[in-house]
Amino acid sequence: MPRTLSTAVLAAIAAKTLSLAIFAEIAFADNTLYLFNGVGSFTPAGPPANPASTFPYGETFIGLGWLGKISGIPQTTKVQAQNVTLSLSGIPANLVSEAIGQVRVTGTATVWLAFFDDNGNLLEDPVQIFTGALDVPSLTDAGESCSLAITCENSLISLNLAPNRRFDDMDQQIYFAGDLGMSFVDALGNLQLFWPASNNVGSPYPVYATVTPASIDVQVGSTVAVTVTVHYSDLSTKTYPGGAGSGPSFIYNFASSNPKIATLAFATGIVTGVSPGECSIMVRLPVFQGGVPVAQYIQVATIFVHN
Repeated sequence: MPRTLSTAVLAAIAAKTLSLAIFAEIAFADNTLYLFNGVGSFTPAGPPANPASTFPYGETFIGLGWLGKISGIPQTTKVQAQNVTLSLSGIPANLVSEAIGQVRVTGTATVWLAFFDDNGNLLEDPVQIFTGALDVPSLTDAGESCSLAITCENSLISLNLAPNRRFDDMDQQIYFAGDLGMSFVDALGNLQLFWPASNNVGSPYPVYATVTPASIDVQVGSTVAVTVTVHYSDLSTKTYPGGAGSGPSFIYNFASSNPKIATLAFATGIVTGVSPGECSIMVRLPVFQGGVPVAQYIQVATIFVHN
């Protein structure tokens, strides 16, 4: 995160000796704790030198001394969710359930790095070095006392969450009521189309084609009959081989993608299994306008050959 350091802090960093402390604000389910790694209690009076400072002046911070610990806070220029771990040791056994029960994933933790002058006065303003959400705590039981570790996740971790949006009309109406951009999405699931588009050449014109069966399971040496049916705009159909149906005749070509696995006889539509494996039947149906092909539609069926 971008940080603005005050003149006093910059001077303290450049000095030969440096006095600093870590301050933390942890929001649990029942209350918010203000802690620092010193001894006793400390109440910074403020006000901040920079109005944009997030440091909670006026709050009383409780010193944990050596009982509190914080892991290293990684710094990176990449867009990554880096986390930190806050630890507290010496928790009495009778307070373990209280410590565990008050950690919520909706809670937050914020950490500041603060500097002091030679007289022990807090320099304005402490620098925020981390903020994030509380994660599941872990507990280490040593008999009479326990230690509690809480992982705090950077807010960037939300980038890994699903947006819970749907590309359908119902979701679109929530955010853009009356918009019709997604109104036909629900119909696309079972819609059969020519590719790249149907062409209304003549009347009736082809709307879509089907290959039957769409998935072929055949043994080596056995045969299966395959047909191609074109469905027209007036609901008529035409099927080849054979030419059954009242729809207009059409030109087509189909073949096996791998004759070493299965062969296809064009005239009869008979598929013969040759060797175990998987291949496809590709059907091409050109559409003509004035004797000139203007589009080519493709349908595919899968062939599984087994012993």
